Amino acid sequence: MKALMFEAPHQAVLTRRPTPEPAPGEALVRLAYNSVCGSDLSFYKGVWHGFTYPVVPGHEWSGTVVGVNGPDDGLVGTNVVGDLTCSCGSCRHCAAGKPTLCADLQELGFTRDGACAEYMTIPAANLHRLPGALSLREACQVEPLAVALNAVDRLGVAPGEKVAITGAGGIGLLLAQAVRQRGGEVTAVAEPVPERREAAAALGVPATVGGDPGDLVALFARRPELTPDVVLEASGYPLAVQEAVEAVRSGGRVGLIGYRTEEAARMAPHHIVVKVLTLQASMGPGDRFGEAIELLASGAVDVRALLSHEFALEEHPRALEVALRRADGNTRSFFNLRA
Repeated sequence: MKALMFEAPHQAVLTRRPTPEPAPGEALVRLAYNSVCGSDLSFYKGVWHGFTYPVVPGHEWSGTVVGVNGPDDGLVGTNVVGDLTCSCGSCRHCAAGKPTLCADLQELGFTRDGACAEYMTIPAANLHRLPGALSLREACQVEPLAVALNAVDRLGVAPGEKVAITGAGGIGLLLAQAVRQRGGEVTAVAEPVPERREAAAALGVPATVGGDPGDLVALFARRPELTPDVVLEASGYPLAVQEAVEAVRSGGRVGLIGYRTEEAARMAPHHIVVKVLTLQASMGPGDRFGEAIELLASGAVDVRALLSHEFALEEHPRALEVALRRADGNTRSFFNLRA
């Protein structure tokens, strides 16, 4: 089968390798689509955490089960998506429902071969069946939508609350739609890439700014009616975190969703204390896969515009280059794995 391998920093190679055999309790999936996440790009550059070279990247995927090593349970022939988190299931973090903190955590696409290939094995328990109404192309966004829903819920966004978002890549734009699903109002988005600001405006966000330090603070000084109760930080840049704590209302909440292990900056954390803010981190999709599938299948959340640039695996240099440069209006490069 064809598989894209990250062999070392900035070394992505298309290889031919045997189709993997599922271990007991695992399924074999014929993959259809996989989108390129910001974490994949950091991994490609060698500035991520908890990864292993060489490995097949990819964790935002959709496909069809073609085999199961164990009870079938009707999975064979079913279109599915799945959770990248492969935890031990028995440690105190797993028992508390926090598998991303598992000491023995394996993650598809980072420490275990992922979805930038024609086939992949995955624990059958990680799979979620797709309804016929949801296309495989759109379904590769189930995982990032689940991440957005989980983040919004961890922040406790309530109906009528005002929310600002820093970073309007794929996750940021999905956060905007997740906020609306909870009855919140996205009043502003900060994003340096013009096409991504346009995408946010197309979702009905009333104000967008370029993302330079002070932009959101200045916007809310001019238009205090837009001042948010919550700021969701999706870019991962420390200066954006600083902007978030300065821009949110006193007594408000800041959600940390994006992160970059290679980034560091001096900050002024006194704003957090003086304004009596709450900071809440969120990682992973949690248990929101089912809802994400329902929202996409019903059309309540539309991800078609997010999937901006389609590539075959053979075109991976261009796919990565466009995504890294955020060029040509790119919000999500994605691979058609059956092309």
